[in-house]
Amino acid sequence: RGRCSSSSSDQARTADSTSELGLYVRQELGMDVQQAEICVFCKSPFKRSQLARSGRHEIKVLPCLHSACGHCLENSLRHNDIVKCPICDAATEQKSYHKYMCNFVVHQGIDRSMLDEQKAIACDECVDACPAVKYCQQCVRNLCAECSSHHRRSKSTLAHGLISIGEQKENSMHRAAFCPMHMDQPLEFYCETCDAMCCRTCILCEHETHSYKLLAGGLIERQRQEMRDHVGQLRDVATSLQERHQVLSRALRDFEGGIEASRRSIDQLQKQVQEALRERRDELLRHLDSFMAFQQQVYATQRADLTTRMVCLWRAIDFIEKVLMRGTGVEVLFLTMAFASRDILNSGALDAQAW
Repeated sequence: RGRCSSSSSDQARTADSTSELGLYVRQELGMDVQQAEICVFCKSPFKRSQLARSGRHEIKVLPCLHSACGHCLENSLRHNDIVKCPICDAATEQKSYHKYMCNFVVHQGIDRSMLDEQKAIACDECVDACPAVKYCQQCVRNLCAECSSHHRRSKSTLAHGLISIGEQKENSMHRAAFCPMHMDQPLEFYCETCDAMCCRTCILCEHETHSYKLLAGGLIERQRQEMRDHVGQLRDVATSLQERHQVLSRALRDFEGGIEASRRSIDQLQKQVQEALRERRDELLRHLDSFMAFQQQVYATQRADLTTRMVCLWRAIDFIEKVLMRGTGVEVLFLTMAFASRDILNSGALDAQAW
């Protein structure tokens, strides 16, 4: 009970901190919330993106945690050796489309919108892709009427909880995760030797002698807690960056106020001196303008860099926390692997001490 209480209070503090950070990013840095819901390549809203071969909108997350619609990512992979994010210029050589993590949070919103608009979601089981009427919470599958009936009659799935598609809440809507190597096989195991999720075929072919576990229980909780710890560290870095951004903004305002005060003094001096000093006045103003332009450029460059860092950091924290609050165990593990490969905490983009 004590651990649950501590976890709840930690999550509450996380939500408050992230809310404050998000508010600061939007109000002070001019971050448009809608930008998080558009493709980095085509700039179109995700809900209007082209449907994937699965018949659904598919949104992928780049290693930098910016998101792209599946169609644009496939085009980029088809025509380029390196995929480069247009927002932050982060590059990756990953050529396999199916190894890019899905944006689970955006998928939830899209799928909920489809139901609200009374659009059919295809069954995940049958080859005919009939309209789904039920959702299995254990299998994370949408099922048509016939497949739902089979599901209830099968001994292995008899006790599974089936709910009507229309009764699902947005944060409880999930899509089944399939192996990127054997795309008809669901991910069921976590190989601790390779630090990767895999299917039954992967276990037989490549991981047979490795140490692996089912995607359940303590494994998921350990990974979830580890990601919470990482988010806490990211939040500390974000707080430090925010404080430095505020200090720099105040310094810039003070500097500009000082420049204006100097200008007024010079103008007053001009009224007090004789015509013989006019040339001297002009010379002083030229020096002052030059100094102001130089210093403004310095401050503007530093603030722009901090702005970019803050926006990228906010995106990362916002995405991770939504997955942690809403995500399945599989989605959390996907996030863990993406986080580990990116090494966000040790990247130069989050080095608050540089300022």
